[in-house]
Amino acid sequence: MVNKISIVLVLFILGGIGYTLYGFFAVDKNPDIITVERFHGEEPILLNDYIGKKKTILQFVIVPCECCSFSMPFIQDFAREQDEFEVITIIFHGKRKEIQEKFENEYKATHLYGLDLDRSIANHYGANVSPTYVFFDEEGNNLGSYPFIILDATELLQRYEDVYHKFHKGE
Repeated sequence: MVNKISIVLVLFILGGIGYTLYGFFAVDKNPDIITVERFHGEEPILLNDYIGKKKTILQFVIVPCECCSFSMPFIQDFAREQDEFEVITIIFHGKRKEIQEKFENEYKATHLYGLDLDRSIANHYGANVSPTYVFFDEEGNNLGSYPFIILDATELLQRYEDVYHKFHKGE
């Protein structure tokens, strides 16, 4: 009888250890930080598919936001013209219907964009104001953020290059 209880107890302990290790290594601790919801049942944007693969800029915006509306034309041009970059706009506040109207009909957005209405991604990256830009190099290093309006594609590229060089020179 003692042997059966000992065996069950050992199996129970090993199962607990296995479950704990599985939680640490196999399960993403917060999938909301990497998954950006999209409209119309489209596949979500998985940030891990971009960050660490190429230079990436996350643009955090709210709707409505006049500064953000101002930036959409040059953001789309930048995303289309800069092959070495991926630009992803993440909307972290607004009403779904209004957001959809803005991005589909007014902006006619062609670059990647999606929703973070529970603010998990915005909070993770410290995006508290709109717009906020978070920059990553091709190795996935978070180079820093810029929580201010950017006037055009030239300034966006300059802001990226500034943080890139600062990060890689160790300043």
